[in-house]
Amino acid sequence: SLELPPGLTLLRGPNGSGKTTLLRAMAGLVPLARGRRHTPSSLLYVGHRPMLLRGLSPRANLAFFASFRGRTIDTNEVLRRWGLQDVAGLPVERLSAGQRKRASLARIDLETENVVLLDEPFADLDSDGVVLLRAALMSALARDQSVLLATHFHEELDRDAKQRFVLGDGELRAI
Repeated sequence: SLELPPGLTLLRGPNGSGKTTLLRAMAGLVPLARGRRHTPSSLLYVGHRPMLLRGLSPRANLAFFASFRGRTIDTNEVLRRWGLQDVAGLPVERLSAGQRKRASLARIDLETENVVLLDEPFADLDSDGVVLLRAALMSALARDQSVLLATHFHEELDRDAKQRFVLGDGELRAI
């Protein structure tokens, strides 16, 4: 059983331990082998691979996801916060891996989700991207959102975490 109170929950585990599968199951993207899941009505899942609509720009992707949530946002402001203003109109296929990751993570700024599931969000980010992600995480926590973050990059986040889990050998353990 895993409950996510408001605040940061860290999930660690070696490669192949099932962190991605757990997050995808929590998001309702894969079926459970057994047990039951209570998925909140307002949930954001950002996978380790950027989840963007091909052929669209970061601006169009963000506007699409906002409209899907019934929100109107200033996409230019959000993209500026993520350092994407210079590539906001380019097709996502033309962006670097780090820029695509930032564009995917920018959905955190939609501020509508009670629960945010992030799978290896630091992967592909440069040092500036790490700073931007950290700021977005602190904003989400200030909004009392529940954030579950699966990562190998945890030392800096340990002090902010309310819960810490490790997944290994098919078992989820609190640490």
